[in-house]
Amino acid sequence: MATDGAGPLQAVIFDYGGVLRGDGREEWDLVDATTGLPPGSLWTAWHDIPEYRLARQGTLDGAAFRAATHRVLVPVAGDASRAEAALAALEAHLAGLPPVDAGMRALVERLRAAGRVKLGLLSNANRGWTERFRARGVADLFDDVVVSADVGLAKPDPAVFRLAADRLGVAPQACLMIDDQPKHLPGAEAAGMRTQLFEKNGLAALVARLEAEGALR
Repeated sequence: MATDGAGPLQAVIFDYGGVLRGDGREEWDLVDATTGLPPGSLWTAWHDIPEYRLARQGTLDGAAFRAATHRVLVPVAGDASRAEAALAALEAHLAGLPPVDAGMRALVERLRAAGRVKLGLLSNANRGWTERFRARGVADLFDDVVVSADVGLAKPDPAVFRLAADRLGVAPQACLMIDDQPKHLPGAEAAGMRTQLFEKNGLAALVARLEAEGALR
């Protein structure tokens, strides 16, 4: 947790998946269980392949990324049809989640009402998600939205964190970055940001941090 920022907090930047939307790893493991895959199979096939970073940087489209994930799942699932069924089950499960969890929506609205900080969204996502966030009403909650593939930079590259701060008109040192993946936080800290690791059931800890930083009354 980096807390060496100079002066008061001026911006809070949220990750999307696993923070604003409750689709952390445990949700993926749930789909593993319902489709007969070992725990961690879908998460690993999605997040821990070279194509993940390429897709998040915008150099690989969504269809090619999904095909790569399917290829990795085939030997785990046993055959191509079971791998496809598992991927389809995951997609259906994620699509059924609310765009923003109720508790997180209430927190963002509370921050906006307090008016002490600017609000940003910074997500590692495929091309086109900026428009999806607008269509789903998620973008309306924030002063600015940065989607990695739509800007050609992805976490944990410090450059994408600096870009998010710059678009909010705030120095990185005055920003708090909230993310559920520990591997992303060093990049934010290298850019000069304060950081908060968001863990499952971590809303109370986040509220306490925001109160301590003066973002909430």
